[in-house]
Amino acid sequence: MGAAFAGGMILLLLVFMLVMFALCILVIIAEWKLFQKAGQPGWAAIVPFYNAYVLTKITWGIGWLFLLGFLPIGNIVFLILTWIRLARVFGKGGGYAAGLIFLPYIFLPMLAFGKSAVYQGPDEKSWKGPVIACAVVGGLGTALFGALLLVGGTAVVIQSQDAPYGYEDEETDEDSLYDDDSDDRDSDDSDDADDIYDDSDDIYDGMDDGEIEGDGAAPDYDGSSDEVETSPIEGYEHFVSVAIADGETQVSVPVVDGEYMSAYGSIVTSFSDGVTTQVYVGSAYAELTQMVSDAVESSCELMEEMPEYYDDITVDEMIAGDGFALQQINYNSVDWEEKEYPCIEIVKCDQVDGGVVMLSLSVDNSSATADTQAVFKEACELYGIDFDFD
Repeated sequence: MGAAFAGGMILLLLVFMLVMFALCILVIIAEWKLFQKAGQPGWAAIVPFYNAYVLTKITWGIGWLFLLGFLPIGNIVFLILTWIRLARVFGKGGGYAAGLIFLPYIFLPMLAFGKSAVYQGPDEKSWKGPVIACAVVGGLGTALFGALLLVGGTAVVIQSQDAPYGYEDEETDEDSLYDDDSDDRDSDDSDDADDIYDDSDDIYDGMDDGEIEGDGAAPDYDGSSDEVETSPIEGYEHFVSVAIADGETQVSVPVVDGEYMSAYGSIVTSFSDGVTTQVYVGSAYAELTQMVSDAVESSCELMEEMPEYYDDITVDEMIAGDGFALQQINYNSVDWEEKEYPCIEIVKCDQVDGGVVMLSLSVDNSSATADTQAVFKEACELYGIDFDFD
């Protein structure tokens, strides 16, 4: 059934092509005869563009007017007027002109081979008005066509600019300390806590008081630490070691062994029991205190832009020492019932050989569990943060 239908369609297409070819030959023969009747070379009928020039010269008296046939919309008007004038120059009236317009394959051969059709020449004095009308309409058509092209091109440009190119974090700006586009690098460089990263000032004093509370269950996340190559850290239940690198600077850093973990080049992020760890290795673009200050300012600005989720945002005094700087952000997390939970985020920057390690350690009590305080205590110990849990 399908083969028969396809064969029928092909046969129909071939018949259509043959009919169109025959009609084209008929028109060429008719034009050849018409040109000879008008004292023009018949062979002009087979020369593209020149045949239009000769036909326009026969009907209008001025051959170059065929250029009006290239004007948008105006070419339609010009073609109709040309058929009308063609009937007139061969002594025919309006009925014959209508036949040429609607049935040219019939009336054109009749005009060419009919003995009553005698060429009388064009009225060269009556061409200005119709030509001006065609030019005006063509000008308007050209303007309309140009406007459509402009609108279409603008739409394509806007669409291409708005089209997403993959994941884009709208909360990250050009000064973000945690943005990196290098390839994933996984390695097993550490087996215990002493191999995390080289920093002689791991313990810092002066952190303000903070509370860890909440007995609810942590939310579910898509993702698994199996997607990232990790190494256990001896003596720590909730943390693992992950290797990250930026150029020649490569370190193994501790991150919480959570339900969600992602490592991408020089940055690793993980979450568990309301505790989020994000660690970045890279080059220092300023003093450590300035880098921490920039990161804290960026986090606070993002929170302030979403007052429905964050409230009572305060920043503690900067703490700095030999090869490190850190600062704490205090805020309330607001849930959908408008209940507020006290939360903190600690930003710390350590100088390492060949670069810096930037840490963002946050505790969201709205997602806290019974293990949250234990996880946070391990984080403070591993990252060298002296936090008062009393």
